[in-house]
Amino acid sequence: MERKAIAGLIVVVAIVTIAMLAGCVEEKQMSTAEIKEMVLATAENIDTYQFGMNMTQKTLISNATDETEITAISSGSGTVDETNKKMKLEMMTTMEMPEKAKMPETREVKMDIYFINNTLYTKMDMGIPEMPAKWTKMEIPEEYWESQNQIDQQMELLNISKVELLEDEKVSDVDCYVLELTPDIEKYWETVMKQEGLGELMQSLKQNVSFDIGEMIKEMSLKYWIAKDTKFPVKTETQIKMVMSSADLNISETEAEFTMTIDQRANIVFYGYNEPVTIELPKEAESAVGFPMLPPVNQTATTAA
Repeated sequence: MERKAIAGLIVVVAIVTIAMLAGCVEEKQMSTAEIKEMVLATAENIDTYQFGMNMTQKTLISNATDETEITAISSGSGTVDETNKKMKLEMMTTMEMPEKAKMPETREVKMDIYFINNTLYTKMDMGIPEMPAKWTKMEIPEEYWESQNQIDQQMELLNISKVELLEDEKVSDVDCYVLELTPDIEKYWETVMKQEGLGELMQSLKQNVSFDIGEMIKEMSLKYWIAKDTKFPVKTETQIKMVMSSADLNISETEAEFTMTIDQRANIVFYGYNEPVTIELPKEAESAVGFPMLPPVNQTATTAA
């Protein structure tokens, strides 16, 4: 090969090498704020997706003479159609009960959930012959769609959190940014309370007891794995530990004192972004009965008076 050709080849290789290095440097210099902004912006381009989830929740109730622990292990899968505001979710929960409980030590609960036409359809099968599974339905205002949508929930948490960029990792051969989130507890609780029915329930409870959720959350950590190429979430992990006592709930001193500790760990894997999906309500769910709603808080207070 002639010297000029060799020299030209060396120049080309050098240019490509420099370009690749420059790209790497630019990626490493990307700030946490920029990544967070890109993830939030890219989420707006999600039309459909699927997810799988696993969760373990341990609840320990203790008093001066006794302790009771209940473990719930859940797994499920879901499909979401953002464009048409449709969702389906299948969940199986195994409840591990203490031996002293007057019921089987292990109980399985299966749930099927659909969100279609601003209506939440639910079927719960507790495996109890005396309580056969049946479909119920509850109309939900359109603005509550975000509370049913996993991606919207994750983006809301990202938006209210301080974010730290950790070392890159791979998830199923996908190069990912790893973000560690520290959410604003007050804003987090506001997000939770957006879920249809939960706000009314908590307000109803506050008629009888008072509590500060910020004081009860003792530990909370979140990690997100974000695909570098698409900026879509690949996986999320959440851990929350709450401790509450009879004193926290302002329960009368005449009642037995107790402490309840809830330790919940969950992970969600996302996939199938913007792929075609079909979500159709099962035929038997069309005859679902209306789910009884909680009475208005002010009405409850009046009745109690």
